[in-house]
Parts: sequence; structure tokens; C-alpha cells
Amino acid sequence: MPEATTATAVSRDVGTASGSGLEVARARRLVLLLALIAFGLKLIIAATTYGTNDIRHWTDFVNGVASRGPVGVYGIHFERSFYNHPPLIGYLLELVNFGRHHGFSIQFSIRSVASLADVASAALVFELLRRRRTLREATWAGGLVAFSPVLFVISGFHGNTDPIFVMLTLLALYLLGDRDKPVAGGIAMGLAIGIKIVPVVAVPALLVLALTKGRRPLIRFSAGFLAAFAVTWLPALIGQGPAVRKDVLGYAGSGISQWGLIQIGHWFGNPDWANFLIGTGRFPVVLLCAVVPALLVWRRPGMATEAVGLSLVAFLFLSPAFGTQYLVWAMAGAYLLNFGWATVYNLGAGLVLFKVYTRWSHGFPWDHANYWGLDHGELIGALLVWACLGTISGLGIRRILQQPGPI
Repeated sequence: MPEATTATAVSRDVGTASGSGLEVARARRLVLLLALIAFGLKLIIAATTYGTNDIRHWTDFVNGVASRGPVGVYGIHFERSFYNHPPLIGYLLELVNFGRHHGFSIQFSIRSVASLADVASAALVFELLRRRRTLREATWAGGLVAFSPVLFVISGFHGNTDPIFVMLTLLALYLLGDRDKPVAGGIAMGLAIGIKIVPVVAVPALLVLALTKGRRPLIRFSAGFLAAFAVTWLPALIGQGPAVRKDVLGYAGSGISQWGLIQIGHWFGNPDWANFLIGTGRFPVVLLCAVVPALLVWRRPGMATEAVGLSLVAFLFLSPAFGTQYLVWAMAGAYLLNFGWATVYNLGAGLVLFKVYTRWSHGFPWDHANYWGLDHGELIGALLVWACLGTISGLGIRRILQQPGPI
């Protein structure tokens, strides 16, 4: 196994060859400008629309945190939902409640934080790719993430926290892999799983990446991760352990999934394999999406960025649960694997979401969208988007294995 400095040096040599320092600086400013313009537009949407029925749930949760605190909220029985978010969200909702007392609506605060995370995600995609692709591709990828129609719909209108954990996962990868800051990277990853459990699939790949750098980086990354985990999770596990285990760690999605393998199963009369995936089968899916990227990093340490992207893309592809906000999971990761197909996914998923939210809102422009599920045409569109993710996953694995490196 080569020292990590070798893999890092190779990556940086690629970035250096793809553009001079002045060209990189100009491209970076362009991506940041595009991301800030998109951020401003999302803020306008967030300030002038209500959003989806998720906003009602967030309102309940903010009120629950206000009355019982970020840990005590797990003990509240909500009429319209149950509190299924990891512990860091409770502290975020404390800030949202603070903003409410200073004139900022709950729906605006939730969506503005997600939209701000998108700015960082676009910048991080650029920084990660400029070291591994041409400067032109990195700039286009950063710009297309900044102006992604999927992120406009979910961050600017829908109202959920998925964009935040995606940004933190990218940040952990960047800090560990490109900046040689394992403690900070571990903290970022620990915060990511404090937002949602989903990015746990990226943790093994990052641990292996840290190990390829040496024992000390592995210890430092693990220490940062465990410190962030302890601060955010232990109070909730100690104070509300049964509720956290049942409603957060045991959460399997809500309603009837209309996505991927499960939707295909619905069309074939819900065979045993589909019922297995909905139930205990979801755990092997998590294991597969975590272990395969980690093994790929072990074989190709210089391709860790692609492997982390694969973990998020493949997890959405195989996920038995689905919500429209889940489409955010693969947005940045897809560009780390294949620019062309990532753009197809970006635009295709955006078109599907536009159709769905226009129907849910009883026309365009949108204001208040209520979840009704997907109609037949939307299901076909979603299936094509799902197949696109499978293509990206396969091409990503091939890209990783074709890269010269140790076996």
C-alpha cells in the first residue's frame, strides 16, 4: 500500500497540469459567483413561498424543541409525524427558533440553511475535481451543481436538510484527502451523520483513505469523528435512547416507496425479494454501499474521491425508501464519477421534480405543495432517473478500477 502522500501528489499534479494558478483562481471565482447567484434566487423562493407539507412537520419539531429541548423532543408524541432526525438537527432547530423570534419564518430558515450548504457543495465539487480532471470540466461541474434544478427545488422550495449532510460529506473528503487535515475531516464527517444517517455509507471509504496515509492520520481522523459523534449523539442516546434507536436508527422510510427496485417489485405484485428489501434487506444494502467503496479505496487509494461519490450514488440507486428530497444525495457524487451522465441525471431529475411539484401545487408558480405520490408518467420518469444512477455507478466502478495503481 503506497503512502498517501503519493496518491495526493498525483492528484495535485493533475490539477496543476490542467490550469495555471491564475486560471484556477478565475475559475474558482466564477463557480463561487454562480453559486452565490443561485443562493440569492433560492432565498427569494424561500421568502415568497410556503413549501411542502414537510414544513408543517418542521414547525411541529421547532415547537417541540422550544418546549422540551433538543434531547427532550424525542419524548414528544406528535400528531402529524414523529421526530426521526439525528441529534444535531435539534440544535439546528434551536437556531431556527431563535431566528423565528427575530422575524425569520421557519420555512425560510430551514431552506436558507440548505441553500447555503449548496454554495459550499458547488465550491467543493470544483476543488475536488480540479485536482483530478481538466479545469474546464471542474468549472462546468461546479457551475452545474450551483444551478442544479434538483437543488433549486429541494433546497429553495421543498425544505429539508439533505443538502447539509451532502456538503459536510464532501467537506470531510476534501479536508482529509486534499488538505491533509484528518482531525477536521473527521469532525465534518461526524457532523454529517448528525444531520442524517445516510452518509454513514461513506465512512468506511474515508477510514481506509486515512489508513493509506498512515496510522497517525487514521487515529486523528477517527478522533475527530468520535469527538463530533460524542458531542452530538451521546446526550440523546443517554437521555432518550429507546426513542433514538427506534425512530432514528430504525427508520425505514414512510409510506409506499415508488422508487427503483421497489417500484419494479410493485409492478410485479410485490414478490418476496421486494418485501425483503423493504424490511431487513435494507441493512445489506447499507453494508454493500459502504464496503464496496472502501475496498475500492484500498485497491486504488488515489481514487478515494470517486469511491466516496460512488457510496452516495449507489446508495440512492439501491435505496428501498424514497422521498423526492433524496434525489439530492447523488447530485454532487455523480459529478465525481462521470460528468456526462451526472448532467443527464441533474437535468432529468430536475424535469421530473418540476412535473411532480407543479401537480402537487395545482399549477405553476408554486406556493404550497402537498405530497400525493407519483402518477404514471412521473413513475416512468423516475425509473429513467433511477436507471441513470445505475449507469453512473457502473461507470464509476470501471473508472476506479481502470486507474493505474496497486492491487
